[in-house]
Amino acid sequence: MGGTIDTVMEIPGGALHAATRRDLEQDEVVQASTDARLLVEAGPGTGKTFVACRRVAHLIAQGVAPSRIWMISFTRTAIAEIRTRIAGALENPDDALGVRIATLDSHAWALQSGFDAAAKLTGSHDDNIEATLERVRSDQLLQEELERLRHLVIDEAQDILGVRADLVMAIIAALGERCGITAFADEAQSIYGFSEDEARRGDSKTLAVQLREGGFEIVRLRQIHRTDCPRLKAIFGELRATILDWADDVGDLDATVRSEIVRLAHADAGSQGQLDLGVLPPDALVLMRRRIDVLAASNRMGAIPHRLRMSGLPASMAPWVALLLWDFDKPRLPRGVFEALWQARSPQGDPAAAWMQMLEVAGEPGELVDLRRLRSVLGRSSPPAMFCSPEFGVEGPILGTIHASKGREADDVILYLPHEAGEGADASEEVRVLFVGATRARQRLSVGTGSGRGGGAHEGRAWRYASGKGRVQIEIGRAHDLQADGLVGRAAFATESEARAAQALIAQNPLQSEMTARSDHDLGWRFELVTKASERVAVLSPAFRDGVRDIANGAGHRAPTFFPFLRSIGMRSLVVRPDDPVLETLHEPWRSSGFVLAPLLTAFSSAAWKKASR
Repeated sequence: MGGTIDTVMEIPGGALHAATRRDLEQDEVVQASTDARLLVEAGPGTGKTFVACRRVAHLIAQGVAPSRIWMISFTRTAIAEIRTRIAGALENPDDALGVRIATLDSHAWALQSGFDAAAKLTGSHDDNIEATLERVRSDQLLQEELERLRHLVIDEAQDILGVRADLVMAIIAALGERCGITAFADEAQSIYGFSEDEARRGDSKTLAVQLREGGFEIVRLRQIHRTDCPRLKAIFGELRATILDWADDVGDLDATVRSEIVRLAHADAGSQGQLDLGVLPPDALVLMRRRIDVLAASNRMGAIPHRLRMSGLPASMAPWVALLLWDFDKPRLPRGVFEALWQARSPQGDPAAAWMQMLEVAGEPGELVDLRRLRSVLGRSSPPAMFCSPEFGVEGPILGTIHASKGREADDVILYLPHEAGEGADASEEVRVLFVGATRARQRLSVGTGSGRGGGAHEGRAWRYASGKGRVQIEIGRAHDLQADGLVGRAAFATESEARAAQALIAQNPLQSEMTARSDHDLGWRFELVTKASERVAVLSPAFRDGVRDIANGAGHRAPTFFPFLRSIGMRSLVVRPDDPVLETLHEPWRSSGFVLAPLLTAFSSAAWKKASR
């Protein structure tokens, strides 16, 4: 590649990247020496991902082995795009496969499991990070492995704090002197996570602050490439400067940011209750502060195709995986058999790309895929992003929380401002949340007023009192509401043929409305999921049943036994790991194959409850 980056780059999805004019600040980062340690302060739209990918490509061109480059991405959904961009900038695109690109949690697990045969994932991500931190500090073999690295790229350093910041700093301490580091950060977008339920705990310093205090060279990207709109540029640049430089009362800052976003927006979107997804472009992005508001809007707009983007949903793994392999029980999959299955079952997608994805995670010499390895990888709670859609649903505008849409952008964005900012230490974060939402737009920003209606959450499950006496709305469709045993298990279906019929319903009718969930004594009061024609599709998990009971008990009521108006907005693959004991509860062929179809189930269903007897 040589000494300079290209001034034009193709961006997936049609995003504007300037790339029509040279950006010397970007060049400075990309072409820095391989051992440089940089903290790149990059505001929204300044080409952070572009520069990060070109930085990696330049390092490889300078002779750094791809396997000795690590990249910490803040989101799983960005990983596939990042790898594609790196490949597009290389003379040999296959070199991109050697770069380890993963989230910090994935890097942590790789470090822990690679040097500890007894390592196990617990239910707590923080516990796993703590265990890895201790190993990085104490394991000489692991430290020697880290010393072999030649460059570390870190994204979203302003959002890494607490034990995660401690882990990254421990990794940096273990790196050799020749290992360079390129970290990207924007304090104006520091919202500490990708869930509106996550909040900054304590006064721990972010990784960005620690790197700045540690003497990293500061480089700034200031040229805005995402948009040519003067209004949006004012938000991206001038309003960002206001947030970073503000030294007065944070309440006044909140009022200033809100008024400026409203003033610079292209249109008034009205109240959240006036939202009509049917008049929006198919790729529009509709952003709200809280999950409960997204659920309510989705429930009200149920008849209009749309997609969801928020925390708490199951991984939307491509359905072709289960459609192809649900009855395949051989240990290895040859390419010829794969192609025959694809032709016979005709799933949507690109067969060549699908085959390459399987080879990347479970390939063996001779054009074979190890099915046990494939299941071990795809059966994780967070399967590889290349197999998953970042949105939950098939088509239509995207309805999501601001947190979950960080890093996402769209030509048209509708942002609903919450009624008021948080208080105390959280108020400044609320300002940054609004800024993140407003800077997702490339061409047009509309601003409306969010709902002030309250609600609660039990272990992440949203609920609230519904209109009408004695009624409640409860979220259905969270990550663990549908499991393999409820889809093809012997307790859910008396015979294999009944399980086959249920799977066929999902495959043949992935879009379903007016489904219901009803509690059944014979199922241990678990809820069966049935179609409008009363055909059983699945049985919801004990976790859902228990969650409903807990919500009801906490409110002094008996649990509802019937939930109407559930929807399936598509289908996904669910993969069971080879060592998962749930396999023993499944019908064949799923017990042997481990590949199951599941609906993209969603609802914020209103049900009746009664006061508990005394």
